[in-house]
Amino acid sequence: MSEDPHIRAYLCDECWRAIPHFQVKSVKAVQRKVMPKKKNISWKTIVLYMIADVICLGVIAYYLWFK
Repeated sequence: MSEDPHIRAYLCDECWRAIPHFQVKSVKAVQRKVMPKKKNISWKTIVLYMIADVICLGVIAYYLWFK
């Protein structure tokens, strides 16, 4: 076994030399995507979502307490 088994994945020296080793020659620059601008959300949409959430929570509470 090799002297540093944690570095060589617990392989013997012969096995370690037999597997292919890859090396990165150059690192490519990472291009970040531009996030689209946020859309304006109206108060009507917010209120409708809140009402839907309250109804869903009400149904869940009903089934937890009464069923």
